[in-house]
Amino acid sequence: IDVSSWQGNINFAQVKNAGIDIVYIKSSEGVSYIDPYFERNYQNAKANGLKVGFYHYVTARTVEEARNQANFFAKVISGKEPDCKLAMDFESFGNLSVNQINEISKVFLETLQNATNKEVLIYSNSYTARTILSSDLAIYPLWVANYGVSEPGGNDKWATWVGWQYTSTGRVAGISGNVDRNQFTDGVL
Repeated sequence: IDVSSWQGNINFAQVKNAGIDIVYIKSSEGVSYIDPYFERNYQNAKANGLKVGFYHYVTARTVEEARNQANFFAKVISGKEPDCKLAMDFESFGNLSVNQINEISKVFLETLQNATNKEVLIYSNSYTARTILSSDLAIYPLWVANYGVSEPGGNDKWATWVGWQYTSTGRVAGISGNVDRNQFTDGVL
C-alpha cells in the first residue's frame, strides 16, 4: 500500500495481519510541507514489522526548486531507516514543457541520491512514463500507476516495473476508507 494523511489514523497491526508487507509513506511535498501523519505512520509501520518506503510529492517548476525539494525530502527523512528505495512522485506539471519536466526530474533524483546515499525510483502513471518521461530517466526503477488492467501497459523505456499501483480504491483492514494498493517486486528494496 501507499499512504498519506488522506488515510488518517491507521492500525498497522491489522494492516500487517491483512497480509500487507510493504508500505510507502508520504513524507513531504514542496519545500516546507511535512505530511502530518508521516512520523506516526513511520513509527507504527516499523513497530509492526512492515517494510517502509518514503515518497515526496514534487511541485518544482525550476531546476533550482527541484534541488531544494530533494534536499528538503532528505532532511525530513534524515535519521529514519527506510527499507525501500526513495520515491519521486512528480505528476502535476502545470505549464512545464517535456524538456523541463525531464530536467526537473533528473536534478531531483540526482540531488536526492547524493544527499541521502540511498537508491531512488520514479513513481508515475503509465501515460506519463510512456509519453513524457525521457529514456535518460530509465536508469531509475519505475513504480507505475495503471488501473483497470491485468498488467501495466508497456513502454519502450522501461522493460520492467518494480511497483504497480493497480487501484486507488483498495480496502485493507486497519484503514477506514480507500487506500492505494500496489504489487511490489524485490526491485523496490
